[in-house]
Amino acid sequence: MAKGSTQSVVVCTPSTTASTAQQAVCPKVGTQFYVPTKVQAYLLDPSQQNNIDAALGDFDYAYASGLWSLAFSMVVGLYFVSHGIGQVLGMVRRG
Repeated sequence: MAKGSTQSVVVCTPSTTASTAQQAVCPKVGTQFYVPTKVQAYLLDPSQQNNIDAALGDFDYAYASGLWSLAFSMVVGLYFVSHGIGQVLGMVRRG
């Protein structure tokens, strides 16, 4: 499912000189002139706003620490289980 489309858009880009007509579209900032330029851009579909806002939202440190704690405890738990199995196999091997 496409989240947007590629379209031609007009943006103001820096230039050393600009005509009066171009200044009407893109006014200068300080001593820098801007001129309108046509470029290709990927524009997002407005229905995807909730997905983009969720992806760009604030980082949830509490949730991330919970996931990290779960992963760390699983690694430590697997280590102890593997160590225990190794002890049992070593005892069986030695008789």
